Amino acid sequence: MTRRGSARLLALCRRAIACAGLLLLLAEPARAQDIKPPIRGLVSMGAYRFVGYGGDPVNTLEPLDAKPGIFGGLVVIASWKQLQPTPDSEIGPNNVIDRALGEVRAYNDRNPDKPLAVKLRVWGGFEAPDWAKALGGPPIETIFNEKPRSVGRFWSPPYRQAWAQLQQQLAARFDRRPLIREVAVTACMSYTAEPFVVPMQEGVLTPLRAAGFTDAAYRDCLAHAVADYAPWQQSRLVLSVNPLRTAFGQGNGDQAFTEGLMRGCRRTIGRRCVFDNHDLDTDLPGPLYRIYATMKQLGPEIEFQTWRTTPKDFDGTIRMGVAYGASSIELYQDYGGFPLVPAARLRQWAALLERNAGVPAR
Repeated sequence: MTRRGSARLLALCRRAIACAGLLLLLAEPARAQDIKPPIRGLVSMGAYRFVGYGGDPVNTLEPLDAKPGIFGGLVVIASWKQLQPTPDSEIGPNNVIDRALGEVRAYNDRNPDKPLAVKLRVWGGFEAPDWAKALGGPPIETIFNEKPRSVGRFWSPPYRQAWAQLQQQLAARFDRRPLIREVAVTACMSYTAEPFVVPMQEGVLTPLRAAGFTDAAYRDCLAHAVADYAPWQQSRLVLSVNPLRTAFGQGNGDQAFTEGLMRGCRRTIGRRCVFDNHDLDTDLPGPLYRIYATMKQLGPEIEFQTWRTTPKDFDGTIRMGVAYGASSIELYQDYGGFPLVPAARLRQWAALLERNAGVPAR
């Protein structure tokens, strides 16, 4: 195909979500020397109070300033509605991500021996802008954990296309920033930053089904989630995985579907594909043992987030993550979490993870 033909096809693909996979294949792959190193050690999961209390995510480094020189990374959180309040909004200067990066740079200047790297996590779902929630019909009013939450048709082609276009803007602005090492794949998310999770609650499932949610459409969304991030070429992509469950009574869920997408992610983008799960705990739910075993089998990079804000067996939880091959683990900085842990213990955990690379970072 000629360069002009490729450019024309790429332009058409940007307007059609069905071409997302082809766009990924045609995009010039990152050179090995351009792929950013992974984040290693303990990671602060960053702003989270907004989930419980509402409002926008507020990124702060205060908990890290209280325990400097220990953590290897920070999750910078932004919501879709913060970044793109209208369909035609462009991500300009002084946006929420740039402001957070400025704070990280200042922290690193104060702690040059142990600087922070950044994982970027952009929330859609109930944090999508009103215009995106209205694509294909009015926003869907639901009750999640006894709280009213409105969401859009996150499984639908128009919504997915808008999300993919947001990734084009974000990648153009941030992919070459060395401070951002990893980007969380949050395409298809609804109520948590875990794409494979639709809460098994009547107040969620009934309104979603009434608005057109189907298993086939959701599976299609998940199957194209990594392709939606094709514009990101240097940053690592973090895929948070769970067994797929879309209705009551599905037991352990469709583990094979998730495992197939995990293998597809590695085939498509190779070592830039990072596996993640947000339920790490010594009291691990039964359906996750198979997923964790697959993560370990496929190898690094592997990351976790603790399930509880402050695990009952915190030391055992970290060591369990290490045993499954983790080289980084996210800890809550809100609602308890690592601020309650002595600095000496945190340093021990950080050392375990930093030595647990599995293979050297390439």
